[in-house]
Amino acid sequence: MNTALTKLAPMALVVEDDYVLASDLASTLSEAGIKIIGPAPNIKQALRYIEESSQIDVAILDINLSGTMVFPVADELSKRNIPFFFATGYSRDVVPPRFADRIFVEKPLDKRAVFEALSGCQGSTQKAPGHQENLILAALSPREIDVLEPHLKQVRLVQGQLLEEQFCEINAVSFVETGIISLVAVSLDGSQVEAGLIGREGMTGAGLLEGDWRTPYNMMVQIEGTAQRIDVDEFLRLVHKAPQLRSLSSSFARSLGVQIGYTALANGRYSIEQRLARWLLMINDRVDSQVLNLTHQYMSFMLGVRRSGVTDALHVLEGEKLIRSVRGKVIIVDRQGLILKAHGSYGIPETEYERLMGFSMRGAQNNLMNSANRPRFSRP
Repeated sequence: MNTALTKLAPMALVVEDDYVLASDLASTLSEAGIKIIGPAPNIKQALRYIEESSQIDVAILDINLSGTMVFPVADELSKRNIPFFFATGYSRDVVPPRFADRIFVEKPLDKRAVFEALSGCQGSTQKAPGHQENLILAALSPREIDVLEPHLKQVRLVQGQLLEEQFCEINAVSFVETGIISLVAVSLDGSQVEAGLIGREGMTGAGLLEGDWRTPYNMMVQIEGTAQRIDVDEFLRLVHKAPQLRSLSSSFARSLGVQIGYTALANGRYSIEQRLARWLLMINDRVDSQVLNLTHQYMSFMLGVRRSGVTDALHVLEGEKLIRSVRGKVIIVDRQGLILKAHGSYGIPETEYERLMGFSMRGAQNNLMNSANRPRFSRP
């Protein structure tokens, strides 16, 4: 009997839809003194085992269960801080970014590889990750946080501060913790308008992974806060050691592009009231308060309209009891009403962010949704 492995994982959940493979794997683990939960041939049964079992020390997941991807099970295990690895014939390309750092064991399964993966899972749980305000950093595994953390420095974001200047080289990457950063498009004649914004859900330096060291925007702090900053050279070096960070960074860059496109749609096709409702919702998504510190002048600058236009639009929203506007502040009163007022201009980029990243940009309270209700992934 392998007593070391018995200590590492006395109770293992096996999720595998192939009866022969599941039986062989269960026999291998049982011979090592590991007790088996399952095997579970489908997501429903796996989730039931997770719910009903008082102890699960590790899980072994096949990715494709009769045409349905196993990721809702992986989500539930992650919520409960239960380590797992994938035993599959699929490549890493099919998994969402949040699982890019997980151990993969290729089929046909080799005993030694399975035992090494079990030991690796044990090691991954020995140190719990520290609390991270930035959602990308919070999604990283303890191992990747350990790689990244020594190179991060917390900095203050001051309103009006330029983090990146149009057509200049990027020299640092900032993972926003609190506050809001605006991507401001500037024309040749100096006209300006906000093209997108970044809060705790994201990071700056969107083009770096594609080899683009310059930015076409002014990256300006809109609402003051804090960020974790890393030198651009260190970031590019470390992403080769941190596949989950690389995958999440790439997915965020894609989601930011979607947001910018829909901002162009809103600017071209929607009224000032509808655009303002959308913009307030986007700010509210990225902060923990219903009270937004925003002046009329700043809102007019970001929306690219006259101050009088913003004042009139605020009066409309306030008259419909969606917000309260006081000096230097906008208070969200009826968020659902604001969504209706935005008239379809809000929602698609937010849904795409969640699809690409695997979690909601509104933070932990929305990430505790039932895993079974999340979108299923199918093999291309």
